[in-house]
Amino acid sequence: MDLGAVRRAIHKRLVEEAWKIARRSRHYLTAPGRAKQLRLDAATTQVRAVLLPAACDGKRGPSDQAAVPSPGAGSHPLLLRRIDGARSALQIFRRAAHDAITVSAQGGRSPGKALTNFAPARISWPSHKQQAELARLVGAREPLLTHTFGFIDGKNLKVQEPSNADMQNAMYNGWLHSVYVTGTICFAADGCIIWSKHNCPGSWNDADTSLGFRMKLLDPAFCPDTRMNVVSDSAFSCSASVAGRFLTPLKDGDLDRILPSLRSPARLLHNATTSARQAAEWGMGSIQKVFHRLNLPLPYDPKLRGLRPTNIFRLVNYRVRTVGI
Repeated sequence: MDLGAVRRAIHKRLVEEAWKIARRSRHYLTAPGRAKQLRLDAATTQVRAVLLPAACDGKRGPSDQAAVPSPGAGSHPLLLRRIDGARSALQIFRRAAHDAITVSAQGGRSPGKALTNFAPARISWPSHKQQAELARLVGAREPLLTHTFGFIDGKNLKVQEPSNADMQNAMYNGWLHSVYVTGTICFAADGCIIWSKHNCPGSWNDADTSLGFRMKLLDPAFCPDTRMNVVSDSAFSCSASVAGRFLTPLKDGDLDRILPSLRSPARLLHNATTSARQAAEWGMGSIQKVFHRLNLPLPYDPKLRGLRPTNIFRLVNYRVRTVGI
C-alpha cells in the first residue's frame, strides 16, 4: 500500500472519530433544566394562560364566539363556547392544534384587552434612573458610548393592497417597490421595546415616524439628562435641535473630510456606533423570527392592522422579561 492511501485511510478514520464525538457532545445534556426549549415552553404556557381566558371570556354572548378551525381538512370549525378556567381552554386548543398567537390572528381584540394592563408585557418609557442603568450596560460593552440607553430603527411590514388608488399610492414604498406600512421601534439595552410607532403609510420615512420619539427625547420630563442618546442610522433627523441625541455611523467619504488629527478617534467612535447599532437589527430580527405572522401581509382594516403588531410587540416584551433575549 502506498503512502497516499495510508494517509487517506488515517484521515478518514480521524474524521469518523471527530464526527462521533461531535454527535455525542451535541445531543448530550448534563443538566436538562438548562435546555432553552424548556424555558420557551414555560413562557409559552404562561402566555396562553394570560391570553386564552380573555379569548374564552364566559361573559360574552353567542355572537362573540371565536371560530377556530380544526386541524382536519374539510372538518367543521370548533366553536369556543362558555369555558370556565384556563385549563379547559388549553385542552381545547391542544386538540385544535392552535396556540395563543393564532388566537391573536383571529381578531386581536381579546388578547389586546388581556395585554393592556399586564405589567410584564408593558411598553413603557424608562425613568431617569433606568436610563442611567441601561447606559451602563451599553458602556460596559462599548466604553466610548457613555450615555447611550437605546437603539432605534425603522420597520416596514407588508400589507394587503388597498383598492383605492390614493391609499395605494400613500402606502407604496418606492425603495422596496411594494405596498407597506412603516413605523419605528426603539429597543432598550436590555432588549425590551420602550417606544414604538407603527401602522404609518409606507411612503413615510424614518424622520416622519420618529417625530413623537424626538419630542419625548427632548422633553425634560421624560429625559432630564441632555447627554442621553440613542444609536440610529442616518435616515433619522439630524437637525440642530437633536444634536448629540442620535448617534449615527459615518457615511462613505465622511472620514476623509475630517481633519487628519481627528480621524483616529472618529474611526473608533464610528466602529463603536456601528457595533451598537447591530442591536437594533437583531431586535427587529428577533420579532419576526419568533412571531412569523408579521412575515405575512397585514390586513387592510386599519384598526385590526394596528392592533395585531401592538399585541405582538407586547408579547415580545413579555418574552424578553420572562425568558431573556
